[in-house]
Formats: sequence, C-alpha cells, structure tokens
Amino acid sequence: MNVLGIIAEYNPFHNGHFYHLNESKKRSGAEFSVAVMSGNFMQRGDVAMLSKWERAKIAVDSGIDLVLELPFVYACNNAEYFAKGAVQILNDIACVDTISFGSESGEMDKLYEVAHVISYETPEFKQMLKESLQKGNSFPKARAEAIRLTAGEEAEAILNRPNNILAVEYIKQLLMTKSKIAPITIPRKGQDDNSIVLAGAFSSAAAIRQSLKEHGDMERIRESVPAACLGNLKKLNIDINEKLNKLFLLICAKILSENEQNLEEIFSAGEGLGNKLKKEIRQSKDLEDLISRIKSKRYTRTRIQRLLAHTLLDLGTADFQYLLDNGLNYTRVLAFNDKGAALLKKIKAEKPRIPVITNINKQVHDQDEITRLMRYDILASDLYNLISGHDIHQNSDFVVRPYHKGITGYD
Repeated sequence: MNVLGIIAEYNPFHNGHFYHLNESKKRSGAEFSVAVMSGNFMQRGDVAMLSKWERAKIAVDSGIDLVLELPFVYACNNAEYFAKGAVQILNDIACVDTISFGSESGEMDKLYEVAHVISYETPEFKQMLKESLQKGNSFPKARAEAIRLTAGEEAEAILNRPNNILAVEYIKQLLMTKSKIAPITIPRKGQDDNSIVLAGAFSSAAAIRQSLKEHGDMERIRESVPAACLGNLKKLNIDINEKLNKLFLLICAKILSENEQNLEEIFSAGEGLGNKLKKEIRQSKDLEDLISRIKSKRYTRTRIQRLLAHTLLDLGTADFQYLLDNGLNYTRVLAFNDKGAALLKKIKAEKPRIPVITNINKQVHDQDEITRLMRYDILASDLYNLISGHDIHQNSDFVVRPYHKGITGYD
C-alpha cells in the first residue's frame, strides 16, 4: 500500500490543487492519498470560505481518498507550528510513504539547504537573527536577513516566497523527527499565492476568494476550479462579506469583555498587543480597519489576523505551551471514499500513535487529556456556524458525521 500525504487548506480546492494532487500521484506512484487539512480557521488567521466538512467533501469529490483535520492550535499558527502539527499527524498514522508539497522553487536540494540552516541553527545564525529582531523587524524578515548573512542571497530568496517557506518547514520537521517519509515538491503552477486577481485556469485561492467577495458570481471562477468543486460550490450559500461582518462583531464582543491583562496572555499577543487591541477596538469600523490600525513593521498583517483568531477562541500562551510540552495532537476524519475507508482501516489496525477520531461522542471522554486540544476545534466550529448562519446544533462537531463517497467498482 503506497500512500501519499498532502498538507493543505483547500480554501477552496482549485485547479492548482488538482494539478498538484495528480502530479504527486504520478511522481510518487501512490495508490492512496491522505490530506491533512485545516479546519474552520486558516494558517494566516482568516476564517475559512467554506466549513471544514464542505471543503473535505469537495476534496474527496476531486480525488483525495481520505481527509483528516489539522487541529486549530496548529492550523491557525505560524509556518513552523503549522508544519509541526501536520507532519506529526502524517508520521503518527504510520502508513505514509511520501509527502508532497508545492513550492515556487521546485528544487529540493535548495529547499533542503535552507531547512538544514534553520533546523540546526549555528551561533552565527542565532546572533544575526537576534540583531535583526532588535532592529524592529518582524520574525519572517529577521530570519530571511539572518539566512542571507550566513547562507547567501540565493538562500534568502527561498524564504521570500510563501510556498517555499512552508516547504522548508515541512522538511525541517521531517529532519527533526527523523521521519521515514520521503518528500517531493511540485513547482507551483500559475500566479503567485498572494495574487488577488483572477488569472484563468491557474488562479490562486486568494484571487478566487476575492472574486467571490467582490462579485458573488460563481460563473467568474468556472475556469479556475475543477468541475466537482464548482458543482459543490453552487449548492452552497456563500457570502464572504457577511461572514467577515459577523466575525468582526464576535471579535469586538470578545475584546470588549476582556481586560488588558487577559488579552496580553493570549498566544500571539504580548509586548503590548493586548493593550493595543483594547485601545483600537472602539475606533475600528470593520475587521479590515482593526487590522490596519494594529499591524506595523514588527507585527505583520498575518500575525494580527492570527492574534484576533487566538483571542476569539481564547488560546492562551500557557495552554499552548502545555500542549507543545506534552506532545498533544490528534486528528479527526472529515471525509473519505472507498479507498480512503480501506486506508483508514489499515491506519487503525496499525495502532496510530495519536487518536484518529471518527465519532467524538463515542471515542472521546471528558477525562481524556485530548479534550484540552479538541475543545478549540469544537468552539471553532460553533463560532463558524454562528457567522455562517448555520444551525448550531445540526452543524456542530457532535452531530456532523464524515462524508463517505462510494466508488462503484472499487475492490
């Protein structure tokens, strides 16, 4: 059983993802594919365009065999922790042979070179990083500068592209865990990940979301997503602007109800950011205005978006550190086809090193320590249902079951 592992958000699943999946299967020779996917909040801190259940269904309808959830505390985090949580899941289900990820570079040796530098930091690298941070630079900029001064401009250029950054972090985690999973990288096809203008067949996820935000017209994105994705999207009521407006109200309520000290103890806060939130919230007209008032040279937009998500879900620094120190992780089955069902059976037979949950009502108990991690995902789903206008009970994590797509003729 040759198994391919992919780490993704699929927000939404588009032609680039479809290309990556099929190229990865071809290059790895994999018979089965498993995707570890973010839940209802994304790595950069923004709320998902579609729920985790909807996105998982689309992924399976588009060719993924099994979709597993990456818990909120890792999914909505910086590239290092995002990769750490996801690679741990692929390692601990103990059946994955190959991990495939996209990159702008497409050159594994160069990605490995940078990954090695940040995995085994030399005293020189640490000193350069410290000095750059002391100049007020954000961590990503400071690390890129330290890489340039210790490994050269070509290495620095690797860390200036978003997919490269994640690729390097995946490799770092494979190195640090001495993983037996073999990595491959597929060069990114089409426009830059951050581009927000539709560009035909290979438009970015950001461009697709921006188009739906501005126009709400599914026909505009027809060329950019697979048929299975478009068909599913047309059945759903998607209003990104309404989601953002409701999200802003929830964030306002949370910030106004907390004191400055509690806000300072939120993960991603510190250094006065909690006080800044409290000061600016009454002056802000909407979510975009709030973010623009708080971001700075040192604190990037992405950092602020994650801070707001962590604040909303009350993810404290102490609790996150406890989860890290104790190596807590789990994954939940979101969707699968018949091949995915066979893969899931193998995973459970091999006794994975983390809980693989299909039914939280039967497999999770209040005394289980894993609930300390899972409670964030349950709350994330409840809040997502609130801002999406979904029935909170019928769409809760206690009621919804994994999607199963049958494949006629599969043996």
